[in-house]
Amino acid sequence: MTGAWRASVDDWRWRLAHGCTGLRSIHSVVVLAETESTQDAPETRAAAAGTLVTAWRQTAGRGRFGRHWADTGEEGVAASFVVAAQAPERLALIGAVAAAEACASVLDSRADEVGIKWPNDTVVGGKKLAGVLVERRGDLAVIGIGINVAQRAFAGDLAARATSLAILGTTPDRMDVLLALMRALDDALDASDAHLAARFARRDALRGTRALFSTPEGPVEGEVVSLEPMRGLVVRTDSGERFLPALTTSVAEWGVFRRASVDGRLKTTDSERR
Repeated sequence: MTGAWRASVDDWRWRLAHGCTGLRSIHSVVVLAETESTQDAPETRAAAAGTLVTAWRQTAGRGRFGRHWADTGEEGVAASFVVAAQAPERLALIGAVAAAEACASVLDSRADEVGIKWPNDTVVGGKKLAGVLVERRGDLAVIGIGINVAQRAFAGDLAARATSLAILGTTPDRMDVLLALMRALDDALDASDAHLAARFARRDALRGTRALFSTPEGPVEGEVVSLEPMRGLVVRTDSGERFLPALTTSVAEWGVFRRASVDGRLKTTDSERR
């Protein structure tokens, strides 16, 4: 590790440890210079509940259902919070609310544009700003959160699907984002189910839109009629309304849909692939 990295990592350790003061559920911090994924780091696997593990540089993050999280070295925030195990749907809601509120807190005049695309993506203008991954490990669970901070552009098809705080017009220090995320996560862990659901509802970006969902029974397309973040959602399809449970449903396509006139296959415009 170079001298500059060592100084930066040491500064992160001091500032984050100081930031734990007064928090109820987050009381210790591990800062790594570099790791493939904070979610998979040995330090995370060995950590007790109440620990935040973060990295100055993450190189191979993971998302839900084994999806790849596109890392860009030192331009984003990668954080894994080790907590006592709870229902996975509740932990996903906690992560979603915390990530969205942390992003909103550093976006100033654009704070109201920050939305949550169920179950836990933070979005602005239909593009993904942050993602959440929850994993159970015995009596503990790990809430992994990645936030795009300093990226000025994204390569390939990510350009149409992803955004960052910098692209949205603000360039906070990553430490400020981490501190905001730590406070937001600590607050969300202490909130009641009703309070969490209300905070989610204020930023719900999926209700009233059309989407294509992946389910064990196959794809389901329709308009989202209602949504309970810890249970699932009701979708109005061509054949009627269907309830899709949270544990087995994911968003495959999101946006304005039209059907191809020749072969009947689904095509989309303004969509966001997970």
